[in-house]
Amino acid sequence: MEVSKNDVAKLIEIRTKSTFLHHLSNFFSHDMRSKGEIGRNKIKFWEQNMNGWAFYPVLIFDFNEDDRLIKISDRLNPFGKTIIGIILLGFLYLIFPKNISDYDFEKKWPIISLIAVFVLIAVFLARAAYRFEKKNQLEKIFELLNVKIENEKPEKEWSLKRILIRVILYPLCMFLIGLSIFVAIPEREYLLALGIFGFVGVYLFSDIKMILKSKKRQ
Repeated sequence: MEVSKNDVAKLIEIRTKSTFLHHLSNFFSHDMRSKGEIGRNKIKFWEQNMNGWAFYPVLIFDFNEDDRLIKISDRLNPFGKTIIGIILLGFLYLIFPKNISDYDFEKKWPIISLIAVFVLIAVFLARAAYRFEKKNQLEKIFELLNVKIENEKPEKEWSLKRILIRVILYPLCMFLIGLSIFVAIPEREYLLALGIFGFVGVYLFSDIKMILKSKKRQ
């Protein structure tokens, strides 16, 4: 079945521009309705979901001169990009003080390691949330457009890929907690320690919750 521009436009509940301010407003209003920006040969479509938090995609539908769909691409919404930038710049600010000449890097290496690992995990989880939300939105759109796609087997919670991810992330989470307790708190980096506890706690809670749900379905 060919998909027309009009078919995609009908999926949009609210027409607006894909700008930083609009995505910022959407984040705080928790408006879950589908939104989109319609151009001559292009439609930008997005829909916030609690699972994706701020890291939901903007789907871009490209059409030919006959208004027939020829390509679908995606990109992180402007607000999500800003959040990633703030995280990276914020932790770089914590690592590098104003007066670098007086900074004892040898003494501060545990804090630097703590921040670096935390940033890596934060970016990894943001990317995972983005890809998960992209997959869900495309599946929903294809269903609404009555587009048939090849059935993919759902990935099991204990597949090799997920096991490898947990083998890496769980020890890193324990490492972060340990450094927070024995390094960040003694160094009076309370805000950093609190952020790490909250971040790690949310990840572990959500992951264990998914594991328990998968066991109930079996």
